[in-house]
Amino acid sequence: MDKVAIVAHFDPNSSVEANFLDLLACLSEAFDHTVLVTTSKIESNLVKGLPNLTVITRPNFGYDFYSYRVGLTFALENWQVRGALLVNSSFAILSRDTFRGTLRRMSELIGSYDVVGATESLQFSWHIQSYLMLLGSNVLEAGWFQAFLASIEPTNSKFDTIVRFELGLSVGIKQNNNKVTTLIRPKLVEIGRANDYWDHDRKGVHAAARSVVSNTNSSAQKFNPVHHLAEFVARQLGYVKFEVLRDNPHEIDLSFVDELCEPGRLGAIQEMVSRNRLRYARGADSLSALKPDSGPVPSFKLARWRQPNVGEVTVAVVLHLYYAEMIPEICLLLKNIVLPFDLHVTTPFEGGVTEIFSNFSELAQSVSVYCSENRGRDIGPFVSIYRSGVLDRYDVVLKLHSKKSTYSANGSFWRDRLYQSVAGDSLTALRSIDLVRSGRTGIVGPHRYYLTNDRFWGANRETMRRLLNEMTALDFEQDLELGFFAGSMFWFAPRALEPLKDIPETSLSFEQEDGQQDGTLAHAIERVFCLIARSQGFTSSSVILGGRDIRGYSSVDNEVPVL
Repeated sequence: MDKVAIVAHFDPNSSVEANFLDLLACLSEAFDHTVLVTTSKIESNLVKGLPNLTVITRPNFGYDFYSYRVGLTFALENWQVRGALLVNSSFAILSRDTFRGTLRRMSELIGSYDVVGATESLQFSWHIQSYLMLLGSNVLEAGWFQAFLASIEPTNSKFDTIVRFELGLSVGIKQNNNKVTTLIRPKLVEIGRANDYWDHDRKGVHAAARSVVSNTNSSAQKFNPVHHLAEFVARQLGYVKFEVLRDNPHEIDLSFVDELCEPGRLGAIQEMVSRNRLRYARGADSLSALKPDSGPVPSFKLARWRQPNVGEVTVAVVLHLYYAEMIPEICLLLKNIVLPFDLHVTTPFEGGVTEIFSNFSELAQSVSVYCSENRGRDIGPFVSIYRSGVLDRYDVVLKLHSKKSTYSANGSFWRDRLYQSVAGDSLTALRSIDLVRSGRTGIVGPHRYYLTNDRFWGANRETMRRLLNEMTALDFEQDLELGFFAGSMFWFAPRALEPLKDIPETSLSFEQEDGQQDGTLAHAIERVFCLIARSQGFTSSSVILGGRDIRGYSSVDNEVPVL
């Protein structure tokens, strides 16, 4: 029977700091096995001196609890585990000797208890803090815990993860009458003293967040020992949370850090804190979280089910999924693509990743999910992944999205007509693919929704002109032609849109979502796809026209239910 440490590692700069290597060294001394689950690339030479270390790299989805799930599942499948320490990379070790003593005390106590935590918090509701928690075999082997472990999945926010999994684990421990202790058990007078700091916090956001998970207004429920008693924790357990060093949200006296930190370690810790300070912000829920990338084009993080087979699968679908409830309808549509295809899904909701994989993995050869900030609707994330080059390997790609047009009663009708036009049956899909594969056609879209009437310019003419002048060698200063597939769903050849990669990133500043119906960068780019393809020598066509350019046919009377 083995004792195992499950380590969840995240670094905002995807690096491995000296402090974290010290943590691994301490764990390797105290435990039979260490399973490191990281979202960073860790070079083997950094950890080669650590015995019995298993490194698992995973995408940055699901916060620490998903890493715990991955690591614990691996450990339980490979060893007879009598104790599992859950530990993450959220604290700085000030004294290695004191921290080693902390690990020894936890290991000794697990013989008499089912769960040993370092600290317990009353923030939101009572729970054992999951950054350092040792679970005994009575918990690990219990049916309720196995079900809990299997339920861990990515969520849409840090707060959701805390409520469902950190608080949820403690609820399960309590409901199943497990024996619990923590190394630090503050007295009520200490809690009251700590709340003096909390009560002076601005905006009262802590109380608002707490009410979501608790019906009581007790002042004790504001207490978080790793913040309010940071010096006591450092002296007793040998570490301090990075959040305290980085943000110090309660403005406590941090002079103890200089006193307690071992020689030669303080400078490295201070440098790391300084590097990370600009990457974090405190949200309305009072929690510190990583800031989204502030670049002009929406950034994304990637998770995959199977790697795409380069050279073997030549068809792809790019789907922007904002409305997860439309997954069943989109699955029915994609069944009409009878050739093997890879699926690339962009979404602003990390919590939907599990549902995306479970549904679409039955249809596609591979599924890649790009979790992106909500800017530019379907266009912003599409431009981001197109410019990354990931679509270059395909002959043909279908651009699709979960369009609702909620501002109009005709939104559902409009979406259904668009879906039918691009892949409503296998023959439509196959003819579209063949047209693009011919090498002459760059875009195949819905014939009836190709718009050229001047009233569809909207407030987009000058932005279109700027983009086209930046992308192509052609002069669009005088005549600028309007002609685009409304709804932005079509088949295309990736090479036909190559100029999209030539736009300076500073010109691709997608606005924050605010329900805009016209005049955004996304609206302008929607109107230039066909012009880009023509600038590269390709036609923009429809299945009805069999590859002939649609601008040679009158479309001035074409209408759409919603624009």
